[in-house]
Amino acid sequence: MKIKLFIISIFICCSLSVWSSNPKEDKKKTDETQPVVVVPEGIIYSLPRTGVEVKVKAVKETYKPGPYSQYAAKYLGYQNVKTTPSENWKVVDIAVTPIGEADPDAVFKTSGLNGSLVSLLSDGSLSGLNSLSSTCFPVVLGSDNIVTNELPAVVFPNQSADDYYDMEINTATGEERMVIKSEETKAREAAEYLFRLRKKSSYFSFGQNDAVPEDGQAFEAFVRQAEKSEKEYLSLFVGKSFSSEHEFTFVFFPGNENVKNEVLFRFSEEKGILPKTDISGKPIMIEMIKDQKAFSAAQKLNSENETVDDKALFYRVPVNSSFSISDGINTFYTGKMPVAQFGVIAPVPEMLLDGSYQLSFDSVTGAIRNCSKLK
Repeated sequence: MKIKLFIISIFICCSLSVWSSNPKEDKKKTDETQPVVVVPEGIIYSLPRTGVEVKVKAVKETYKPGPYSQYAAKYLGYQNVKTTPSENWKVVDIAVTPIGEADPDAVFKTSGLNGSLVSLLSDGSLSGLNSLSSTCFPVVLGSDNIVTNELPAVVFPNQSADDYYDMEINTATGEERMVIKSEETKAREAAEYLFRLRKKSSYFSFGQNDAVPEDGQAFEAFVRQAEKSEKEYLSLFVGKSFSSEHEFTFVFFPGNENVKNEVLFRFSEEKGILPKTDISGKPIMIEMIKDQKAFSAAQKLNSENETVDDKALFYRVPVNSSFSISDGINTFYTGKMPVAQFGVIAPVPEMLLDGSYQLSFDSVTGAIRNCSKLK
């Protein structure tokens, strides 16, 4: 009897387990077979704004005084030789490139058919309608402003023609003692050796056993080595100058209004290119003035549009701007370019939004670049 009750209990438990699991499995199958329909409310997009990427090339001239510069007048007759190191910078080139990015002040949302037709760039700005192609541009703009030391590890490899020390003999004891030569002694020896190089000009030898080569190419190499040695020894007195070129990049986006005397960066002849927050340099300013006549005409035409529909898709009508980069006295760069935010925002004509037209928009200015009817 107990065994029969035990078997019945097991049967009831199994039945409950199967009954409780089947609805879950059926529900899971139902969820997998029934598609989930999501009704989009619209795609958020931005219109681009126009900026400039300014690349500044500057040359740094570095001067290192020679170790014997204070004796240049005494032993070589060179007057007014600099005895202190210095750096001097100068701007040699400025290049300006228009760039675009999503404007945080011009964000919209599509509606209806527009949402399924628009294509966006990587930053979310509008690139096309009913078009798969898009204009690609770098996601990151700019460059580092690190200036590295490009001087050689050893600036003056030779500092004397002879050894750096003398041997002194104590006459009383006969003992020898090593004495380091003074700077002036080494300078005098270097000057004497330099005079010997100049006196023999190209017909000299470094030793008594050296002979002037008769072969043309060998003689030419011989002369080059002599000139190199003379230059090295002369630099011990007059110093050396080194030149290096550096490039800096600045990105600037104007607002909707004219820009006047906006500091782009600062420049110092001693320190070079500086950020605009470093007041030790002279301010280099940018000015951007929009074409007011063109703006007024675009604004007037846009105001003639009827009440904008909720399903409208917007684009930009840019306006030309004249711009310049200067220090307030000297002008380094002038030019003209269309600027998106200097213009007006207008709706795309409703007749172009029925899916039968293809539009592409400029990634920098937001203007319509192309409009064609699909076949």
